[in-house]
Amino acid sequence: MPETLRLRDQGDELADLIKRVAAARRVVVVTGAGISVNCGIPDFRSSTGLFQQIRAAHGDVVSSGRDLFDASVVFRSAQTADVFYHWMTHLRHQCAGAQPGAVHRFIRQLADRGTLLRSYTQNIDGLERKAGLSVWDPYSAKGDAEHVPWQAAQSVPLHGSMEHLSCQLCSSSYHFSEQSSESAIRAGDECPDCQARSQVREACGRRSLATGKLRPTVVLYEEPHPHCEDIAKIISHDARALGTRRSSGVSKQPQDVVLVFGTTLKVPGCRQLVRKLATASPETTLTVFVNNEPVCGKSWDGIVDYQVIGNVEDWCARVERKWSVQTKITQWTKTRKSGASAAPSSKGKPKVAVIAKENVPAADPPSNAISGKQMVSKKRKSAACVDSGTEGSDSETIRKRKRQRPCTPSALPPVNELLLPIRRSLRIATQQNHVYCHSPVSICI
Repeated sequence: MPETLRLRDQGDELADLIKRVAAARRVVVVTGAGISVNCGIPDFRSSTGLFQQIRAAHGDVVSSGRDLFDASVVFRSAQTADVFYHWMTHLRHQCAGAQPGAVHRFIRQLADRGTLLRSYTQNIDGLERKAGLSVWDPYSAKGDAEHVPWQAAQSVPLHGSMEHLSCQLCSSSYHFSEQSSESAIRAGDECPDCQARSQVREACGRRSLATGKLRPTVVLYEEPHPHCEDIAKIISHDARALGTRRSSGVSKQPQDVVLVFGTTLKVPGCRQLVRKLATASPETTLTVFVNNEPVCGKSWDGIVDYQVIGNVEDWCARVERKWSVQTKITQWTKTRKSGASAAPSSKGKPKVAVIAKENVPAADPPSNAISGKQMVSKKRKSAACVDSGTEGSDSETIRKRKRQRPCTPSALPPVNELLLPIRRSLRIATQQNHVYCHSPVSICI
């Protein structure tokens, strides 16, 4: 059985767990209907949930509220289908008026911090989009502004959404209007595409075609998921990303975290999702389940590491406070490092008193002071005297100095002195033979 902690306790183990979650490098969040209750949207299975409301209002039509979300029951008769369309329209209006809660904003902060790998939600209210997350919507076309490829999507709705209506016959998709006006397309209306095709056939004198009805693009019980392959591909991608992530330091604490919020884990698909993510890399992945009531039993042993009993919003608030502390420490460290790098290092250097220039009066040079140019010319003259040989110097010493002196242009004799013998011989040869020499030497001369 996973280790159970209570959020109201102030133990060191809970504080250490919050610290590890706040320091996670990559986070996957799985949410249920419990995170939207405070936003004004009822859950399904509680005593005041949607199932109980439907049973109290339409107990003569359905035996339980769950039957209204069962595909094998709801479309069995026109009466149950009409009740389903009525409640879907009512729920759509509730979702349109709701605003994101604390948990939705917490997930948005994860995305802003760059640690959110993905958010999987069982909810159909669309509050993740209102919170500013990019949502994967398979019913949106590529040219639409709301279209987001799954690689860039931050949130994935597992059970569809209330954003669109789909024809049960031709699968044409339409926007589910948030307002109940006469021109708006509502759940239970006949498909406009089916009607148009039927009217064209009737105008040609042919028999009419069947017309399908529009239903919200939500996945009901006992029906196949129309996009199960796409969702399986996304889950496999994220499981591999968690499996390939390793701790970069010496610490053995996990660097990746799987958070499960506000769900009873009774839906088989959601259970499989949590199992796959938690077991992708158990040595580096920490799985934490947060709910008002304990849900994880012995079957979750070795899969869920911690089960925290308490309000999910309070948990998110404590993690956010830990983020705030970490941010202040990081800013203080950066400020200290920048201040240390800006200060000049005086280690190993003698201390020299620095006097402002404007406080020191300019001193007049002495009368016998020698300028810089005069000093250079004196040095050159002394060097020339040594090279040419002064009185009292030995001739052998002068020759040794000339051999040791590097061969620089100033040390070579003039060109005219080198070429003088060649010029004399050429002049003599030219006078005798009356021929012009076109050798390179004559040209240089």
